[in-house]
Amino acid sequence: MNVRSTSGLQSYVSRVGHGSVITLLVIQGALEDIGGGVRASQWRMVAAQTRQLVLAGLQVSGLERGGEPYWLENGGAFDPVTCAPEQLRTEGYELLREANGLAADPSAAGPWLTRLETWTRAVQDGHGPGERLPELRSPQGMFGGLRLVRGWTDTVDRLGLPPLLPGEWTQPV
Repeated sequence: MNVRSTSGLQSYVSRVGHGSVITLLVIQGALEDIGGGVRASQWRMVAAQTRQLVLAGLQVSGLERGGEPYWLENGGAFDPVTCAPEQLRTEGYELLREANGLAADPSAAGPWLTRLETWTRAVQDGHGPGERLPELRSPQGMFGGLRLVRGWTDTVDRLGLPPLLPGEWTQPV
């Protein structure tokens, strides 16, 4: 049995909860969009989604090292990359730089996409839920994602942590 102090538990739940939500809502969708953009030769979209994926991935990887757990709630500003590991930062920025050059040399897209998928797996494996997250854009994934977030919400609230989802998503209609 693992025993954690309240502050240790708050930190753990914040890291894993927010990292998982960012992965479900930003990283997974961006990676899927990038794959479709490569197949359709939509290079500007590929570059834009790569930027979003890399910044979100660096934010998730930095949570373990003291990065901000907040996810775009109320438009708050923070530095999503400072606490990310140097190697992931370097590789992520290189992938982003290369994404911007794919229009000039589309023949590099296949190997580049494979490297981006590997980088994304390294980010996801390093953030700590201990299991693979459901694919949100799959028939089963939406329900799996909702179950995860609903299960974490009570714990997040009891620990006084920021909400996992943007406020407008959780307000009654």
